[in-house]
Amino acid sequence: MAIPIIPPGLPPSQGPLGPRKIGEKKEGQQQAPKAEPGQIREPALDARGIAVRLAVLATEAKRKELSMARIVEQAIEETGMTNPQAAMEEVNKRLQVEMDAVLEEIKSNKELMEEAEAWEALGDLLESNLSQDQLQAFIALVEGHIKEI
Repeated sequence: MAIPIIPPGLPPSQGPLGPRKIGEKKEGQQQAPKAEPGQIREPALDARGIAVRLAVLATEAKRKELSMARIVEQAIEETGMTNPQAAMEEVNKRLQVEMDAVLEEIKSNKELMEEAEAWEALGDLLESNLSQDQLQAFIALVEGHIKEI
């Protein structure tokens, strides 16, 4: 069923389906139930609402399809492989190796880990011995000194 287009300048009641009174039901049309106070109604699922939702979904699907196609193309370019699935798996393996290397570097930096543990211990100590107001005042004092530096 095609949605009738109302020419500009005509009120909806004078559209291509002929004149009708506001609130008048067409033959076979059901009236949507009115929402009671405090009750939330879902948006009406009329033909126009469904068409708009389907158009939005189609546009989003197309965009995601294009971005996925670009990712696959880039993987093929990086690996030189012709099989898209194999190229994606190879890129995934390379990324995993890079992430593992960065993680190991962080873990191996003993000095950094010890400093982080010391700050965490200080935080636990302060939290257990100070009230919330005292803790906020202490943090504000430290921030003030850092800003002066």
